[in-house]
Amino acid sequence: MLDPVTTFLMRESVDLLLPFLTTLINTSLMQGRLPSSQKHAIVTPHLKRSGLDPTDIANFRPVSNLTFMSKVTERVAASQITTYLSANGLMPRIQSAYRKKHSTETAMLRVWSDVLTPADVREVTQLGLLDLSAAFDCVDHNILLHGLEVAFGLTHTEFEWIRSFLTDRMQ
Repeated sequence: MLDPVTTFLMRESVDLLLPFLTTLINTSLMQGRLPSSQKHAIVTPHLKRSGLDPTDIANFRPVSNLTFMSKVTERVAASQITTYLSANGLMPRIQSAYRKKHSTETAMLRVWSDVLTPADVREVTQLGLLDLSAAFDCVDHNILLHGLEVAFGLTHTEFEWIRSFLTDRMQ
């Protein structure tokens, strides 16, 4: 177990712990680094779905369990980054993920509209679908960091925090 205190106990004591947790998170973000204690994960295999043969290793997927503080810090950072991208018009207009008032339903409505609009004028539509569910696992972190710096203007402390988040992780 990575957390010395269970998440249940943390939630029950949140009023007492909140000032301490806030200081930890703010210090991490202001210093531009994620503490190494928050870069540890315990990986456990889980069956992809019930009913699969548990003796076949191909039927399992790895699940990384992170510390409570790591999850909370990541959510705060993600919220701040999303706010920055939205406020500066850097989120793609058609992106539905990680946006308020957008969902898989709004994404599907967009695709449906893109299919029906040409059909209304008797044009043919082709639809290519890709499964990108594990795409982030294949992203070169240096290329990602370069893109964040050049295309999105992330520099200094924010950039260093993301670099720290991506490097030296342990499982």
